[in-house]
Amino acid sequence: MICHLYQEVKVRLPLNLPRLKKLLNNALKVMNRKAGWELTVLIVNDKKIKSLNKKFRNKNKVTDVLSFSQREGETFNLPAEGRNYLGDIVISWPQVKRQAKKFGQLPKKELELLIIHGFLHLLGYDDKTLKGWRQMERWQKKILLNI
Repeated sequence: MICHLYQEVKVRLPLNLPRLKKLLNNALKVMNRKAGWELTVLIVNDKKIKSLNKKFRNKNKVTDVLSFSQREGETFNLPAEGRNYLGDIVISWPQVKRQAKKFGQLPKKELELLIIHGFLHLLGYDDKTLKGWRQMERWQKKILLNI
């Protein structure tokens, strides 16, 4: 398992690399998936995520999380071992704080939720339909309850 955590915001995040790895390993365990993967999580400001959202989704607004899969459109199973780059998860730290306040939870919990949400997208899950949204919600709850 190879995980990269970068931040473009100058704050002390409530998440470090060991916690990120634990969170994602737990997701794979709960989902009964193998751990032979690599991904990057990047924490940015609103300006950066808005720019990426405009460039890649043609939506000129701030969003909480973007996922950029290296396996777009493919059905796949993660290998048992070896490097397999899944993609990148980009999260807006200011949006994390706003949503945490709105939903009455700690920014750490909101950040972990968004990481899992982005990770599920990298695994091929989609929330564009009600059925897909419900499936992602169920996985998110199961994963976060078991961490």
